[in-house]
Amino acid sequence: MEIFTDQHIIDGIRNRDDATFKYLQVKFQDSIRLMVIEKGGSQEDAKDVFSEGLIALIRLVDHKDFVLSCKLGTLVYALCLKKWKQHLEKQTAVHNYHVRKLDTTPESDFTEEADQHLYHEIFWESFEKLDKVCKDILDAYLKETSPKDIAIKLGYSYGYVRKRKSMCHSFLMKTIENHPTFIRIKKTELTLDIE
Repeated sequence: MEIFTDQHIIDGIRNRDDATFKYLQVKFQDSIRLMVIEKGGSQEDAKDVFSEGLIALIRLVDHKDFVLSCKLGTLVYALCLKKWKQHLEKQTAVHNYHVRKLDTTPESDFTEEADQHLYHEIFWESFEKLDKVCKDILDAYLKETSPKDIAIKLGYSYGYVRKRKSMCHSFLMKTIENHPTFIRIKKTELTLDIE
């Protein structure tokens, strides 16, 4: 891959040069994806943040008085981080709106909340019974990491990761279904349905 200087990239952005935008994508997209995922985002969030960051970069570079005062990579990262923080603020605002809306609805179902809490505990207690390989693979899937990336990260073949994920998931489901608390909840629900 050809190495572009920061000035070359700025000129390329101003001229809307396709090769420059492809270079930006290859050079910076992975680091932005890692940043977003490490901060709790998904692969889709990372794509959106990178696109929004590039749009912000284009607008910035298009100003006639723009002067690059740091490394271009630092600027791209800062712009994308700002976009990610704005995304989180919007999510928080939406969440708070829904919470306020729920607070105004008549009494919430306490038993449903308690059951959800128990299901959460059952899941993680069962998860902890898995061997290390299963935990690593399923944990990566929970973080929406692709099977190919999991294979690279853990040093396994793609086929092994896919097969092992299926086996681990099956074992996890059986462990959950045999958990004493899960059995108790299901028996209680069955009794209530019969009544």
